[in-house]
Amino acid sequence: MKRIEMVKSHEDFKNIIQKGKYQKNNNFILYSYTKKKSFSHYGIAVSKKLGNAVKRNKSKRRMRLILDKYKNQLRTDMDYIIIMKENTSNLTFNELEKSFKSLIERQEYEKEK
Repeated sequence: MKRIEMVKSHEDFKNIIQKGKYQKNNNFILYSYTKKKSFSHYGIAVSKKLGNAVKRNKSKRRMRLILDKYKNQLRTDMDYIIIMKENTSNLTFNELEKSFKSLIERQEYEKEK
């Protein structure tokens, strides 16, 4: 994921979470907010409950890899915040990927309605 695609500021995070719609499953909460830019921005949030800084950074690195793989399935006119829940530290990479993929597919299903 490129640096320009990342949501960094606290105000942007807050804005997307407060005004956006969300989907969730056992491992993630995915907030999405429509905007007028030509490309999407992505933010990843990990709670301190997940573990120490090493574990949190490892989780974020894994999530960035998964996001790079599946961001072509997400809409380009929206910003996204992905919140990782506590139990994601116990999952393997393949289980994380499968869980995120199911969340995206559910969001696409809701979009079609």
